[in-house]
Amino acid sequence: MSLIGPSIERRARLARVATGRWACRLAAIALLAVAAVPAAAQAVPGEGGAVLTMNDAVALARGDQLAVAAFAREAAASEDAAVAAGTLPDPQIIGGVQNYPVTGDVAFHPTRDDMTMYTIGVMREQVRRARREAAAAQLQAQAVVSRAEGTAQERRIQREVMIAWINAVEAAARQRLLARVINDLDAGRRIMEAGIPTGASTPALALQAQAEVALAQSQLAEARGQEARARAELARWIGPAAHQALPNDVPDLTLPAMPAEVPSLETHPNVRLAEAQAQAARRQVDAARTERRPNLSWSVIYGWRPDYGDMVSAQVTIPLQINRGRLQNRRIAEAEARADAARLRAEDARRELDGAYGAALADYRAADAQLTLLRAQAIPALEASFETAEARYAGGQGSLELPLAIVRRYVEANIQAVEQQGRRARAAAELIYLTGEAGQ
Repeated sequence: MSLIGPSIERRARLARVATGRWACRLAAIALLAVAAVPAAAQAVPGEGGAVLTMNDAVALARGDQLAVAAFAREAAASEDAAVAAGTLPDPQIIGGVQNYPVTGDVAFHPTRDDMTMYTIGVMREQVRRARREAAAAQLQAQAVVSRAEGTAQERRIQREVMIAWINAVEAAARQRLLARVINDLDAGRRIMEAGIPTGASTPALALQAQAEVALAQSQLAEARGQEARARAELARWIGPAAHQALPNDVPDLTLPAMPAEVPSLETHPNVRLAEAQAQAARRQVDAARTERRPNLSWSVIYGWRPDYGDMVSAQVTIPLQINRGRLQNRRIAEAEARADAARLRAEDARRELDGAYGAALADYRAADAQLTLLRAQAIPALEASFETAEARYAGGQGSLELPLAIVRRYVEANIQAVEQQGRRARAAAELIYLTGEAGQ
């Protein structure tokens, strides 16, 4: 016989077994026993129309995500900048007046002084092709980084949605279980209090039942807060749909193939992002090396003198790199150090994912093992133990404390089973996040 039988049938059976003081006590046990109905058996979908499944939530999260869109715009900006960086600078028009008199007999006269000349010309910095190509390649590499960041953000959002959804479903399942527990514990408390004057119960047992009700109510308040928090986190990604009704149970997620050794996670967006950042850093080294050869600037100027012949001037400007050891070479060393740091971060990203995979797999296996033990051994053993204690008490042997203790432990075991379901599902979500997709 199971503790999860209907309360009315159990009370009727117990009423036939004994009368008076014994019936009062056994009725109290019966009311407490049915408190441990599993959440799935009592679950009722909430308000909000259709039930929101995990796949629905993940699909909704693939919609308008501002962070992902921002990375796409960053990539587009870098690509536009790369086109500009690979193009020669626009020429500049220059004009002016030379030797304009400001004192003497011809002061401020534009044409009387034979030294006055009016000039107009064009000039441009002739950026070398190697430098332009290096700068463009660096910006293109930065565009790849931005797109990789967008892909990594999409994968992170998927994980956040899955975890928040699991947390909400788990918290709702705990609430349903605890609500039934509180209802039946409170009924048992009232029966115990009524039995004190006749000796069928004691004040200590009534206070103990009252304490059990308060503890269950505290757990219920906690579960409500956890569901509200989880739904708020879910709403961050899918909006009002986060407040739809949820399934009654935490699902058993389909896992990707789990080899004996840690699988290669080279295709994970975090690894791709780290590699793109390392490539962008190497492009920065190339750009820094092109600065060892200076650009030249040139200008051509036409000069007009009112009373004398016109003149044309041309000049070329070349920077003198007389301090390469403290300027250009230092910039190259800086870029190389940053590139090496990016390479180390890429390797660290691989190690981090390997460690996360091992931890998630361990969590999944541990939760699965605990859930199996609870369902296959602990809960059935508690049911059998309660039946034995109930039979002894009905026969006039034993005390009321033992059946009550068994019922309390039975409730705890069922709540723990719900928690382990959530823990296993979260570990499965982490494995899916790491490997990219669920298995078939």
